[in-house]
Amino acid sequence: MLSKSILCAAISVLAATPLRAQAPCEQIRTACKNAGFVQGGPIGDRLVLDCFNPLVFGEQPKRASRPLPQITPQLAAACRQRSLARQSPEANAQLPPAGRSALTAGDGGRTVYDARLAVTWLADANLAATQAFGVPNINKSGSMNYATALRWVAAMNAFDRGAGYLGHNNWQLPTAPDVDRTCGLTGRHSESFGFKCSSSALGSLYYVSLGLREPDSAVPNSQNRVGLFQNFQPYLYWSKSAAADPRQGFVSFSFSTGFQGANVFRNYLYVLPMIKDKLPGTPPGSGSKLQANPGGATVHDPISQVTWLADANLAATQTFGIAEINRDGAMDHETAIRWVAALNQADGGHGYLGQTDWDLSETGPPDPSCSMKGTTGYGCIGSAMGSLFYRQLGLRQGESVIPPSEARVGPFYNVQPYLYWACSGPSASSPCLPSGPGEGFEWNFSMGNGFQGTNLVGNALYVMVYYPESSAGQPAPNRPPSQPLPHN
Repeated sequence: MLSKSILCAAISVLAATPLRAQAPCEQIRTACKNAGFVQGGPIGDRLVLDCFNPLVFGEQPKRASRPLPQITPQLAAACRQRSLARQSPEANAQLPPAGRSALTAGDGGRTVYDARLAVTWLADANLAATQAFGVPNINKSGSMNYATALRWVAAMNAFDRGAGYLGHNNWQLPTAPDVDRTCGLTGRHSESFGFKCSSSALGSLYYVSLGLREPDSAVPNSQNRVGLFQNFQPYLYWSKSAAADPRQGFVSFSFSTGFQGANVFRNYLYVLPMIKDKLPGTPPGSGSKLQANPGGATVHDPISQVTWLADANLAATQTFGIAEINRDGAMDHETAIRWVAALNQADGGHGYLGQTDWDLSETGPPDPSCSMKGTTGYGCIGSAMGSLFYRQLGLRQGESVIPPSEARVGPFYNVQPYLYWACSGPSASSPCLPSGPGEGFEWNFSMGNGFQGTNLVGNALYVMVYYPESSAGQPAPNRPPSQPLPHN
């Protein structure tokens, strides 16, 4: 029973912001905000995991640092039903009774039962970083290409003389239906993609069970130092260059793996502005290594002959009046163009740091150093970001600019704020189908922003797995990747 002081605090919290005009879930989110919980905040103060999920789904907050606001059971039930309205009929039929958590830890915290999907997840969202099961070609960070992911899952199922890892031999990749009415976009092969795709297994986990909202990352953005830079995000960054196929959007570069590909303009990626050549008035450089300019706010790259902003995620703290930037600094491509323009117009037209030539980097013509056709693949040192990653930061294919995340998200741990592999399948309990949504492509889901799309099977992504509740299951067939198309 709530104490009188906590009850009074809850009543005052609810009075702080009018709630009745909002939808049920927004009322609860507002109550959590008024109580002091913060989206993406520290453990104990997290809006979703420490307040929203306990109130809506009956999950016990493990380390809440403050009293939860008081809401009515009717409001929680209404929000719970709305949260699941985007799910498929099958998923709705698996709704847990009111008061029961959709996610239940088991096996001493090593597994998580998902009542909505009737599957049991492995709690370690990056087991491959520490347990390869003898499978080669897994990157040190735990990422891998799709063919390796299939082999790794098969090795999990063959573990312990066929008994399987943790005593289960029907582990599989999460599935995604080719047609999903909860998605907002349709691809060239009629596949559904985009934000809000909650009918896939990973989409259900992100949007419904964990209560996250696009384009927020499941893991708080990273604050770090990488050589002369700070705040590099282990994710995708926009370039200025259009993809070879206009339908694929714009060229992007991954500072999580060193892969250069393309993303549709609606996706949310990060931005690292640059200026061509060396800044006027700065000391003359020597050698080929990165050189910090006076004050340390910019970094000159003598190889690519560009000057980078030293803060690789400045937009997270300085929006320059551009409202569409997400709180973690990510943005769509159109917003990236406007944000860079705002840098040039800052300080009454004198420009940010006194410079008015800020721009997004370009990739240039087809690059023979790329591992795939055109400007796609690994090793693309012809682009400014590729040169920075491989030549100046000394990273290799499959390496991340910062160490892998050890973040806990609900009952999961080692969650990576990046892309995860998925496979085609009509439901969470169905096995992976032998062919993907397009030749050379398979499904992926971003725990970095909630975007579901397709990816070249030769790219390196992370792997989460589960086993279905009622299926004996077999490992997904080990099919070799088809020849990929220049698309990310």
